[in-house]
Amino acid sequence: MLTSPAARRSPPTVAEKAHTHTIKLPVWHREQDLKLAEQYVSAARKAGEHHKELL
Repeated sequence: MLTSPAARRSPPTVAEKAHTHTIKLPVWHREQDLKLAEQYVSAARKAGEHHKELL
């Protein structure tokens, strides 16, 4: 009997769990990226302020 790859897979490691539950953001290293970085910060603040409505 064949089993699916998902069924053969071992439980996730601590690192895999952390990666799954972590917000990943790009790295900004140029002056021209400042406006985009500020937009990310603004969006994160807005989500934080309205987190109860989003759940």
